[in-house]
Amino acid sequence: MNKILIIVVVLIAAVGIFAFLGNKKTAPATTQPITQTASPTTAQTTNSSPIVTLSSSGFEPKEITVKAGTTVVWENKSGAAATVSSDNHPAHLLYPFLNLGEFADGASVQVAFEKAGKYSYHNHFNASERGFVMVE
Repeated sequence: MNKILIIVVVLIAAVGIFAFLGNKKTAPATTQPITQTASPTTAQTTNSSPIVTLSSSGFEPKEITVKAGTTVVWENKSGAAATVSSDNHPAHLLYPFLNLGEFADGASVQVAFEKAGKYSYHNHFNASERGFVMVE
């Protein structure tokens, strides 16, 4: 019985280590320039970028259409830390440049969209909060 318990504990530990190390992989190189800011006022005063707001009810607007080369700003007004993370949850590998990381309530992040396409994202802490950027 003790041998079985030890084997189960070792397997669980191995899976945990594999999952932890698997999340540490370096994202593939991308030609998309990435810029981030921790201050909502900086993002608003330095350009006229469209703003997506994250509130306690999700991203608003849920879908935004912009021209290629446009920088989109996400403001966190949800009352908690949040993320802008590329689909698919939880791996976030679809659009690596869109993995903007965690940002606190009251902060913002931004990224420039250089290529036409439809880019889907979500809040990793609440994957039901989703949005799309359509780039023309």
